[in-house]
Amino acid sequence: MQFSVLFLMHSEKLFMRMADLMVSEGYKDAGYEYVNMDDCWLAPERDSSGRLQPDPVRFPNGMRALADYVSSFQCFITSDVGITLYVKNRPL
Repeated sequence: MQFSVLFLMHSEKLFMRMADLMVSEGYKDAGYEYVNMDDCWLAPERDSSGRLQPDPVRFPNGMRALADYVSSFQCFITSDVGITLYVKNRPL
């Protein structure tokens, strides 16, 4: 089973809180095992090497720290394959 959230303003705090609630409210024990982050986590620009990077305001500790925090679940992080995100045409 999985729990997916599609908010337009993902944040590190949101996903940490969701993972905490999934444990404290019994969802993990009920069989939920995935936390999915579907797009909208990217910064408006790529890094100096041209790589995608997380939004530094909403994910100040980076994606590795978030993945480590929710490590009791399987975590899937996706992004868009186009040249702009579907939110306000933000460039990748």
